[in-house]
Amino acid sequence: MSMAISKTTLLRYVCILSIGLAIAAPSYAHASDPKDATLAANEKIVAPNSGGVTTIRSNTPIITRQQVQIYPGITKASADSTQLSMNRIILPPGMKGLRHMHKDTETVIYIIEGNSRTLIGEKGEIAVDNKAGDFIFIPANVWHQPMNVSQERVIAIEVRADADDRQNVILAPNR
Repeated sequence: MSMAISKTTLLRYVCILSIGLAIAAPSYAHASDPKDATLAANEKIVAPNSGGVTTIRSNTPIITRQQVQIYPGITKASADSTQLSMNRIILPPGMKGLRHMHKDTETVIYIIEGNSRTLIGEKGEIAVDNKAGDFIFIPANVWHQPMNVSQERVIAIEVRADADDRQNVILAPNR
């Protein structure tokens, strides 16, 4: 029996795990508020003798090249992942990221809270509306632009078949 697992299978497992985390502990989906000084900085916890099982407690957001606020999760840099990355996205009301694609990398997004719109295509000619509970699959090399079309924040989990979550981001020339 082969122990090799395809990227697609790994991506499916991570998505199932993401959903379980979002449903089982919704307070963790958006536990940190930048104004809450009681929260610790990002933490990395590696279970002893586990073969590398790692927990990331992400309490500090960053702004990506595509101008989206994320709480960094599992990546090559944070957890020595070799095939996947996973981050929590926060889109404030009215926020719009830059149009971009992920070179040779598929993306799956699960909307935990709020209503979003994704413009698809090099010029954003197709609009796809999503709400809490929706799964979004974005094939590799597809131009897309996330935006919050509601008066409430959008919280989502993004999983990519790419351990370096920043390396393969290409911004559209006409963003």
